[in-house]
Parts: sequence; structure tokens; C-alpha cells
Amino acid sequence: SKVERVSFKRFSILSSLTLLFAFVLVFVNASNWLWIDKNSKRLGGLAMPWSYVVNTSLFYIHESKKNEKEILLPDAKIMDNEKAVVVLVIGESARRQNFSLYGYSKNTNPLLSKTQNLFHFDANSSATYTTAGVKSILDHKETGDLYEILPNYLYRNDVEVIWRTSNWGEPPVHIKNYQDRAYLQTNCKEEYCNYDEVLLYGLKEQILASKKNKILIILHTSTSHGPSYNKKYPSQFEHFKPVCESVELSNCSQSELINAYDNTIVYTDYILHKTIEALQELDSYKSTLLFVSDHGESLGEKNLYMHGIPMSIAPKEQYEIPFIVWLPEDSSKKIKKFDMLSQYHVFHSVLNFLNIESPIYNEEMNIFKE
Repeated sequence: SKVERVSFKRFSILSSLTLLFAFVLVFVNASNWLWIDKNSKRLGGLAMPWSYVVNTSLFYIHESKKNEKEILLPDAKIMDNEKAVVVLVIGESARRQNFSLYGYSKNTNPLLSKTQNLFHFDANSSATYTTAGVKSILDHKETGDLYEILPNYLYRNDVEVIWRTSNWGEPPVHIKNYQDRAYLQTNCKEEYCNYDEVLLYGLKEQILASKKNKILIILHTSTSHGPSYNKKYPSQFEHFKPVCESVELSNCSQSELINAYDNTIVYTDYILHKTIEALQELDSYKSTLLFVSDHGESLGEKNLYMHGIPMSIAPKEQYEIPFIVWLPEDSSKKIKKFDMLSQYHVFHSVLNFLNIESPIYNEEMNIFKE
């Protein structure tokens, strides 16, 4: 946004110098990340510059890898003709501790708390920045290589795949139906079209129009990404007040900052609820919803803001994430018991739900059972 660009310019000299230094460290010797680890607390105290710089430098590192040839996975096989749809919602900067489903004292999940057959698990992200976090959600295992990601793999194996996004930072997506915010807003003219609810516009109709029996929908949101948390939801979702209205987060009181952030979680609750309602109307489809965040978020704890601290010293606020699953009450699928999940559980759980046989399928990483 314009406000965010103005804020970024105010730190341009510091950010540019730090960015240059970060590139030198990464490309000259990866072990020098230890220096950043050692000094991250002090750098984190700079709040906005450090978070912008880390995420910007890592984004361009991932961008440079887009020219790498993707390593194809072994061919998969669809095992039945049953109509089935999975909606995977990738949360942005949603930290687990601010969901009332997980025991948070403020009611940030007024709708999901009343939803039948909803399950939530503790989970940790594999990284604290978007590009790596999203890649982990779509990867079949932890690896530094560019293997074929979930949407590309299923699309190549005759599954209908639809990617809808109001965000950025995903690995290369090679599918027919890639729809960004601008595309979705072409025909969506309501007020909500300016927010992440635009990702749901015409979604049910698009599912019903598909000629495939197996469908994967990925909704990549931006709802809880700072610094302008108060700009990420419509006014009717401002349940907690007063809110931080500055992009210089350290200028706000922590209670104002947390209020603004908590309102983004209330809006996330609404989006997931609306998605579940749409799935409940698909009588001819077996369906499920998965919600997993790319990483968490710091809101002033230990003088840290946003995200991007290296995992070796990252505070729990930046990697403890929600993993939420919904199933229809009459579903033949049940949920296994887990103490902790990872982002890599998504890939294998989607394969299982759609009944797709693959040599790389790992039953231990599947959350469903009959």
C-alpha cells in the first residue's frame, strides 16, 4: 500500500545497507548466518527494517531459483471416480496463540468455535518467512531442492487445481487456473472484494463447473500480514479496540497492536466459516478444508515485530502456527491423533483424501483415516 511504501522509504538507507550485507553473507558463505543469528535480537529491535530486509533478501534468493528446473516426482494414479474436493487455505502470519480455538482468552474464533466436526492441531512452521513457509506446505518432504510441488504434481496427474491468491511468494505454479486478486476483482465489485473474501467469489460455481472428479483448491491469503493489520479486514470485523493505525509498529502500544492483529484473526475465522458453508452446499462431493499458516508473527515481544528471524533463534511467536481441519459430519473420513504436526503433513493428507496412489506417499504423514 501507499502507506507501507512511505514507511519503507523512511528506512531506505539502512535497509539497503543491511540488504547488501545479507546478500554477501548468504552468497559468500552460508555459515555466516551464525553472525546474523548472534545479532538478530539487536537487529530485531530495529523492528521494521530488519523484517523488511530479511524477507526481501530471501524473496530474491527464492526468485533466483525459479529458473532452476523442477524435479518431477514419480507419476501418480487416481484410484476411483468419486467426486472429491479439498480446499487448502494458506494463512499468512497467523500465529497459533491468538486463536481462541487454542485457548486464547479473547474470542477470536466466534464462528469456528461453533462449527461441528472441526479439529485443530499444534503445528510448527519450518521457516519464519513466506517463501519458505509456503513451499513447505506444498512440498512432500523437507528438502532444499526444487521438487514438484503439490498443485503442479496433482495438475500433471489429471486433478483439477485452482490457485487463488491475494498474496505472493509461492514457488513456481504450473497450472491452468492461477487467479490473483486483480483477476478475481474484474467481476467482483462488492466492498468485500477489496479484502481476502474476494478469494471466495464464484468459488462454488467454479467447482461445480469442473469436469474433473478430483479437485484441489488453494486459497493463499494475506489477512494477518503486517504492518498495516488494521487495513486487512472490513470495518465490521474491528471487534477489539483501540487499534494500531501506524505502520511504525513500535510507535503503538502493544495492546493497540494486538487488538489490530486479533481483528485479522476474527476475519480469518469468518473466511474459513464462509468456505465451509460453500463446501456444505456441494452435496455430490466428498469435501474437506485444511487451514495452515506459513509462519507466525511477533507483536512486540522481546522488542521484535513481524517475522523473518532465523529459525535457529526465532521466538515461538514466529513459528507456532495453527493447523485446522474440517470434515462434513457424515464424512467417511476420520482424523488421526497427533501431538504435533508439520507443514509437510499437508501433501500426503491431500493425496489420501483424494484417493491418489503415489510412490512418494507416506502414510505416517497423513492425518486422515477411514
